[in-house]
Amino acid sequence: MPVETVALVRNTLKGPLVLSSDPKGTHMVEWAGAGDPMGDDVQPVPPEILNTVPFYRQIQRGILVVEDLEGNEELKAVLDRQNSAWKARTTAADESAAAAIDEQANNDLVSVPCVGPADAGTGRCGADVAVRDSKKDEAPPLCNRHEGLADQYVAEELGVVDGKTQKGWARVTIGEREKAQV
Repeated sequence: MPVETVALVRNTLKGPLVLSSDPKGTHMVEWAGAGDPMGDDVQPVPPEILNTVPFYRQIQRGILVVEDLEGNEELKAVLDRQNSAWKARTTAADESAAAAIDEQANNDLVSVPCVGPADAGTGRCGADVAVRDSKKDEAPPLCNRHEGLADQYVAEELGVVDGKTQKGWARVTIGEREKAQV
């Protein structure tokens, strides 16, 4: 009569044991050797393997033993060790994956208009300049034509919007009065 449920089965051999439901390995169970510290010498076995001749022979020879979980504290401890080992592996894998992720906050490239002088002499150039979002307030955004003018610009506060201070760049100029004194 075929078995319909999964059974917990212990390997009594000192070495590992593998059983498959068919030559293709459609259903397979692998046990560690008897007394495995992680408890992998006890495995759940599906009906597809329980109902095979090789499984029956291993039971008959005493190599495999079907365990009853009811009232079996040793078996419960084995299952607890398996769960603890699984949790430790998944935690280690999660930590390893998290450590491999290079999180650089706010390191996006943004496009800002060039603050250099326009060709017509009035206004600003306005050409797009790519800068790192985290560093956009560290230096004036100047295109290739105007990058030599960086020392002529100073940062200025434009006001507060949504609780954040808005910054801009102003070109330092010498007025008529200062020119006369030079």
